[in-house]
Amino acid sequence: MLAALSSIESFLMRWTLRAAMALLVLTCCVSLYQVVTRFVFEEPSTWSEVTARSLNIWMVYLGVAVAFRTGALMAVEFLFNRLHGGARVVLIVAISGLSLGVLLVMAWYGWDMAVRVRFQMLAGVDNPFTGEGISIALVYAAVPVGSVLAIVGLLARTAEQIREALHARASAPAPQEVYEV
Repeated sequence: MLAALSSIESFLMRWTLRAAMALLVLTCCVSLYQVVTRFVFEEPSTWSEVTARSLNIWMVYLGVAVAFRTGALMAVEFLFNRLHGGARVVLIVAISGLSLGVLLVMAWYGWDMAVRVRFQMLAGVDNPFTGEGISIALVYAAVPVGSVLAIVGLLARTAEQIREALHARASAPAPQEVYEV
């Protein structure tokens, strides 16, 4: 069961990272297009700035999910390195609990905002297939989607850290008794 969940989480994070990287490339290409049309042709594009910003928002929220999973976020490890065994597990659970709370709030209110703005359209961007506007809710949806993916990454990382902390405690050599002669 845990192996199946681990493989699902690994697959999910791998594709989340790939999507974030692809969005970074697309953002760079669209931004370059914006610069060329503005400064070379002196006819700025109406859609490229909004599109680059939207792609960037999605890239950041998907990247944060992977950062939670890999533990790449900024951390102050002074206290973490000083604690061992059960105290370290308590610290891991406390930090993860606070992070989980923040991510749940972000997911809840991100979803709420995406639903609220679903009838507003992105300025200067039309759907190439229908010719109608594109809802700004697609941009706002990055917040709850990224938050839920970050929760998956956070829980997987927390489970690994707890397992490592307990394994380190179990494999630590027992203290030697000192006998005076």
